[in-house]
Amino acid sequence: MRGVFCSTGTMVGRINGFNYSLISKNFPALFEKGLISGGEFIVLSAYYDNLKNVCKEVKNTGVPFDVLHCDKDIGIMFSERDDKITEQALTLLKRNCEAASELGCTRMVFHLWGAPKSDSAIEYNISLIPKVLEITDDAKIRLMIENIPCTNASGLENWRKLYKYLPRLSFIFDTRFGAFHDETEKILDEPIWEHINHMHISDYGAAPRDFSKIRPILHPGEGKIDFDYIFSHLAKNGYDGTFTLESPVMTPYETDIPKLEKSLSYLNGMAKKYGLL
Repeated sequence: MRGVFCSTGTMVGRINGFNYSLISKNFPALFEKGLISGGEFIVLSAYYDNLKNVCKEVKNTGVPFDVLHCDKDIGIMFSERDDKITEQALTLLKRNCEAASELGCTRMVFHLWGAPKSDSAIEYNISLIPKVLEITDDAKIRLMIENIPCTNASGLENWRKLYKYLPRLSFIFDTRFGAFHDETEKILDEPIWEHINHMHISDYGAAPRDFSKIRPILHPGEGKIDFDYIFSHLAKNGYDGTFTLESPVMTPYETDIPKLEKSLSYLNGMAKKYGLL
C-alpha cells in the first residue's frame, strides 16, 4: 500500500477542547482535492466516554482510515511496571482495537513506552509484547511500534530488542524522532526496511536529545531535516509504504487549513519525486 495520510492530531487536541467535529468538517475536502488518500485516527483519552459516536462520525466522512494511532497513555502505563496498571492498559488496548475495527483500520501505531519514565523499564515493556500481540491479532490489526523518544536508549536500539517478534509486528519510522536521536542515517541503513511500512512526517530544528524542543512540532521545511536525503534513501530501500503528516495546524479558535494543505502538497510532491506514490 502507498499513499499520503493526514493525522487527526493535526487539528484536534487539548488547545481546542478535543473538538473532533473538525475531522468531519475538514477531512473530506482534503480527500476530494487529492491531498490525502486516507486518514490516521488518533485515540485521545478524552474520547473514551463517547468513543463509539466519535468513530461513527469519522467513518461517515467517507474518507478511508487505514491506520489507528493507539492511545499514547498505554505505553506510559506500561512503563510504570505495575501489574495492576498494566492490566488497565491492556483493557484500554482492547477498546482501541474495537475503535480500529469500527473504522476499518488494518494497522495500529503503538507507543511501547512513554514519558515520564520513558524506556527505563524497557525489558518489562517488551515482555508484554506477547499479550499485546494476542489482543491485536485477535482484532486482525497489524501492530507497528514507533521510534519515540527515549531517556535510556534510543528508538532504534529498542527496535533491535524487538527483532525476535518479527514478522508478527512492524515498525513505524517518525522523522522528527529520528532527528531527535540523531540516528536517521543509521535507521535508513538498518536492514529492517521490509518491516517498516508506515512513516510519520514532521520536522525538528534543535540539537539532538533536547527534550525542551520536542514541541512545538514543526512542519516540513521549518527545521533541519533533509527530506530529500530521507526520500532518496527510501527509494533506494524500495520503500512501499505510507506516510502520515503529523504537524499540527490547530489554535483555540481556528484551524490553519491553508498551511496544512501546503505541507500535504509538499509531502505528495516529495513522494512523487522519488517514485514513492
